[in-house]
Amino acid sequence: MKKKLLIIFGLLVIGLLSWMGYSSIQKLDQKSKSEAIIQNLSSLTNNLGFKVANTDQPTIFMYFNSDCHFCQWEMEQIEKNIEKFQNYQLLLASFEPKNEAIDFLQQYKLAEHYVEVNPDSLTSTMIGGVPQTFIYENGSLKKHFKGEVKIEAILEVLE
Repeated sequence: MKKKLLIIFGLLVIGLLSWMGYSSIQKLDQKSKSEAIIQNLSSLTNNLGFKVANTDQPTIFMYFNSDCHFCQWEMEQIEKNIEKFQNYQLLLASFEPKNEAIDFLQQYKLAEHYVEVNPDSLTSTMIGGVPQTFIYENGSLKKHFKGEVKIEAILEVLE
């Protein structure tokens, strides 16, 4: 009886370890696919299902959520410094329903920069939480900020 329990327990442990290994490989695969997609603006926009006016113009792509306190702070800072962003293409995307995202952005007078994306593609491509900021020059990723970032840091990358 003890031998059967030991065999069953051993099989359960092997099964659990196999499942954990498979899950880890899947996550690493998803992360490498995501990294490849975000490396250039064209592949990002194609993957997320939207078009940009000019892929050669320096671009700031921000992934946000209206419930995120860091996102709220960043949008407030952008609104206060919007004149510093005039030479750049500013794209703001969220997985939230369009009306919620636009209502949020209207508070900061940034609704015109909203881009509607496929929410499933966005959440599978943007590994990690919000906010995330991507800075592109000549269509290539120059800098990726995860989490809250000061406006000065964004502008420093672009100058």
